[in-house]
Amino acid sequence: MFTNVGWSELLVLGVIALVVLGPERLPEAARWLASAIRKVKEFAGSAQQQLRDDYGTEFEEFREPLKQLNELRGLNPRAMVTKHLLDGDDSLFTGDFGAAAPAGGAAVAGTPTTGPRPQAAGPAASPPPQDPRPSGATPEWDPDAT
Repeated sequence: MFTNVGWSELLVLGVIALVVLGPERLPEAARWLASAIRKVKEFAGSAQQQLRDDYGTEFEEFREPLKQLNELRGLNPRAMVTKHLLDGDDSLFTGDFGAAAPAGGAAVAGTPTTGPRPQAAGPAASPPPQDPRPSGATPEWDPDAT
């Protein structure tokens, strides 16, 4: 509900309420506030249910533009660059260059990669590494090796 209100703001509001209302009236005010919020939530839920009952499938058509607006609200220049130019890899902004590239995206140039690189399948694939021993030589086994 209040996504931009942090713990420090809530603490300041609590101290102000304690000073204004006093310790004897503060619990009663908290109960009243909780019941008022509960009633507002119930009213909003019943209004939404009534809209669904009245409009049925047309109600979903009203929700689609709101969903698109919420998606646009989340876009900012950093999110746009991350999504469209960097394929979702935000290591350029976070400074965490050791992180793996996102699925389906390529790592940013100049970033170290971890683990072996996958080889392409098909006729253009590079041949497997060659054995450095001369052909026909038998491998030597060390039974004491752990």
